[in-house]
Amino acid sequence: EPDSMLRGLLRLAEAARDGTPVLDNTYAGVVAPEGNPQARAIVDRVFTPADATWRAMGVIPDSGLTLRAAYAGFDARTRFGVEVDADCHAPGCRCGEVIQGRCEPAQCGLFGTTCTPIRPIGPCMVSSEGTCAAWYRYGGVSTAPRSRAGSER
Repeated sequence: EPDSMLRGLLRLAEAARDGTPVLDNTYAGVVAPEGNPQARAIVDRVFTPADATWRAMGVIPDSGLTLRAAYAGFDARTRFGVEVDADCHAPGCRCGEVIQGRCEPAQCGLFGTTCTPIRPIGPCMVSSEGTCAAWYRYGGVSTAPRSRAGSER
């Protein structure tokens, strides 16, 4: 609903203004604070927390899920011998920092020059929803990176 969307945008704007990261549920009419109990029970029955590798950020303890032993036969990695490559970082790519809000895309030396939507280097530029791709497309970047005054954190 429009009023829910506006409440969410207002909350984001307030958090940005105050410099305080938040995790708020502004859609209480649709999403209960405890989530969907039936779905959570199924997830808890089938999966267990596990360390996960996140593109450009490395391993984050207990940030992922793995199948419990009773469901191991459904694990495609085991069943089909799928190997997941290690997380690799292109030299000079700052996607991990962009994803974590530690720098803006234009502060990466590859942004808009070596790394573009046509030839992406890191995960932030790969999809149209990626931070760098959106910044590139909607920030008016043509060929050279731009920096914003006062954006250093």
